[in-house]
Amino acid sequence: MKKILSLLLTAAMAVSLAGCSSAAQQTSSAASGGSSQSASSAPDGSWDKVKSAGKMVLGLDKAFPPMGYVDTQTGELVGFDIDLAKEACKRLGVELSLQPIDWDNKTAELNNGNVDCLWNGFSKTPERDQEFALSIPYMKNNQIILVKSGSDYRGLDGLKGKTVGVQADSSAETALNGNADFKNSLKNVVKIDDYSKAVLEIQNGTIDAIAIDEIVARYYLTKNPGAYAILQDKDGKDASLATEDYVVAFRKSDLSLREKIEGALKDMAKDGTMADISKKWFDTDVTIIGK
Repeated sequence: MKKILSLLLTAAMAVSLAGCSSAAQQTSSAASGGSSQSASSAPDGSWDKVKSAGKMVLGLDKAFPPMGYVDTQTGELVGFDIDLAKEACKRLGVELSLQPIDWDNKTAELNNGNVDCLWNGFSKTPERDQEFALSIPYMKNNQIILVKSGSDYRGLDGLKGKTVGVQADSSAETALNGNADFKNSLKNVVKIDDYSKAVLEIQNGTIDAIAIDEIVARYYLTKNPGAYAILQDKDGKDASLATEDYVVAFRKSDLSLREKIEGALKDMAKDGTMADISKKWFDTDVTIIGK
């Protein structure tokens, strides 16, 4: 009898210890899992940081008219994207701080925390969609070829053996690289610092054409009537390397800041403010939010 009681007691203790061990493991696992889940679902703090600072720092290329550039008359940074950003910040109760950057180093400027976003004719691409947290598109843009007025080039084939300029690390460069046959047909591809220098190089004959955003190209067509022309194909249509969307880029983790800016843009589109800003710069509403 004693032997049986001893065996039963030993078995009960083993079950109790196993239960405690299992419970401890579950508690540890829950604590670990709970901590991971809490961390992954926790607010990223990007909007709180901007709100606490009272300003949002916008990184831009200061030579990208009409999206963002230096007004030679006043020395001030102006542009369509700048006006959009000012209005968005005004609605969110923070100031807009403009920070010109080397556009070739824009990713490092953003990820190092020197700026809060990139908002300056920033085209959406599959690669950028993986690298940044991109906003909803607010306007469309074509990558086209700008040539000197009077040039007899027709279509992309007409530039075979010619020299084309393109801004380094731009969506125009991406579009050019995506058209391998056209790129390989060229004599040379020259990297340029900014488009204001590139259009002068066309006039001087240093380069034959520029791969450029249509929005920027039309700005130069307006400012210098008769000086430049958009390359057309044999059917008389503008030759296009790619069609893209303009977006705002944030750090991959800064989702709360992106949400706030998107909300402001949607409100601006809904009440007509975005259309008014567009008409100021383009004489028509070229925006696409809500359309």
